[in-house]
Amino acid sequence: MSSRPSAGFVARGRMGRRRALGLLAAGGTAAFLAACGGGNQKDSGGGGTSGVTDATIAPSTRVAETAQPKPGGTISVRQSANSPLDPHLNSTFTAQTLASYVYARLLKYKTGADPAAANNYDVEGDLAESFEVPGDGMQVTFKLRGNAKFHDVAPVSGRAVDSEDVKFSMERFRTDPKSTNRAVFGTQANPLVESVQTPDAKTVIFRLAKPYAPILKLIAAPTYLWIMPKEIGAGTVDPSKQMIGAGPFILDSTQPDIAYKVKKNPAYYDAPRPYVDGINLVIITEEAQEVAQYQAGRLDAAGVPPNRLNEVKQSVPKGEILEYLPTTYGFLAFQQRGNSPLKDERIRQAASMAMDRDGILALAYDSKGSWNPSFPAHFAKFRIDPKTADMGAGAQYFKHNPAESKKLLAAAGHPNGMELRYIFTNNIYGERFNQVAEAVASMLKDAGFKPQIVTQDYLREYITPGTGTYFGNFEGVFYGLQTDFNDPHDYLYNMNHSKSARNHAGVNDAQLDAMIDKEERTLDENERIKLVKDIQRYLGEKLYYAPSATGPAFIGVREWLKNFQRNNSYGTGAENRPKLWIDRG
Repeated sequence: MSSRPSAGFVARGRMGRRRALGLLAAGGTAAFLAACGGGNQKDSGGGGTSGVTDATIAPSTRVAETAQPKPGGTISVRQSANSPLDPHLNSTFTAQTLASYVYARLLKYKTGADPAAANNYDVEGDLAESFEVPGDGMQVTFKLRGNAKFHDVAPVSGRAVDSEDVKFSMERFRTDPKSTNRAVFGTQANPLVESVQTPDAKTVIFRLAKPYAPILKLIAAPTYLWIMPKEIGAGTVDPSKQMIGAGPFILDSTQPDIAYKVKKNPAYYDAPRPYVDGINLVIITEEAQEVAQYQAGRLDAAGVPPNRLNEVKQSVPKGEILEYLPTTYGFLAFQQRGNSPLKDERIRQAASMAMDRDGILALAYDSKGSWNPSFPAHFAKFRIDPKTADMGAGAQYFKHNPAESKKLLAAAGHPNGMELRYIFTNNIYGERFNQVAEAVASMLKDAGFKPQIVTQDYLREYITPGTGTYFGNFEGVFYGLQTDFNDPHDYLYNMNHSKSARNHAGVNDAQLDAMIDKEERTLDENERIKLVKDIQRYLGEKLYYAPSATGPAFIGVREWLKNFQRNNSYGTGAENRPKLWIDRG
């Protein structure tokens, strides 16, 4: 599964590593707040030697709001790109984020006054009033809320959500060929949810083929099972043109390149929430413009680049800055299908040693942040710090060592260096990502590689369902960001398991498959943590992907916006926005 460059590919000149990292420090934008196929750019607001601080959970001084909520008003926040309306068939993060305002899920994630609370991924009911997993872990039973209704929009017209809507939504998500994530609830080769049973209008039972430790987190993920009305199946609603959900907001208007507007759902099950009358998702492609609009008071919350933090604090002295370690997961993917030379682990190890992770953190994040293992560092209790001996033999391959990289390349048959096609998408994630991607290419050059840089259009070439680079159709390597998942297993399985439809690199390792299969079936969390750490050590040597590093991210919140609770997923519209109110008094 490889692809040749198309006419749409644009070659870029090489940039020296020192210059690239200098640009990274000087031209900062919000910290990689996006991810492929659904990443962490919501609508915003939505052994080192350089002194880098490993801060897996950023500190916070956030204080819970105690004042009485005030209804009314409209909030404006940034969305970085236009959004397709159908989240089942469009995996891009903009579609998922917009869906979180309009559609509902069975479960959602809890948030709290402390921004770090979102990193726990604790679940609570959304459309489900209650949910239960028996001791053997072989089924999940949901009782739907009696007061959950679809929006009062024809032809659904405010009817109650029932179990058949849930069953229809699952079947549509799992069977439509345009649903690129359809395998997450199981396939014929790797079954998970065997059946959806609806004994009555308010009861839904998912029967499982096997125990699956993160099943509740999977169901809660705001990337997959949006509950849509069964009228879509009858052909009376076209979800590519009309959004009718049971979420806290109703889609009011769409103006591509300008704004998407949602208004309060007066029949929301969690009334009187949402408190505001509406939210404007303003299309702002440049993060520098986002900051300017925030400083001017035209945006109520915004991502703040680390290098502009002091400036924003001075220009908005009454506002609040929330600091947190984001879910950002940058990585090099090495093509291992066919006769790719990257099947040689020495080459992959050499590329990993070429990456100066502390250099990126020092220049981009003021020497704060963490090296990522095989999933993002914010999963603190599961994570091994790659700088430590606990990583085992693989720890050496995370250290920046260009000289050793060249030795490994020579041992692999490339004494004079190795040409390497190097791909990244440069029109979606912002200038900071572009600069880091170029810096990594320069690091590879310093370590004996000869990177041939190719940039791709995000929608036409990179994330295109079935044919895009992100889905395994590439030659050489690509530097990318991973979708925002909610459990380490999602990263381990999706990126590495031979049966995964999101196995970018074409990993096919029977021993690794068995390790991942065992981990996912282990319901005791302490035991599962041990197994996850074993997998990290194994991958630290194999390096089917070379993980990068993550620094802190910041959200600016204007002083009149109350009860801002950070969420850690695309569920912004349900997990954050309904709790907000405006008080300019």
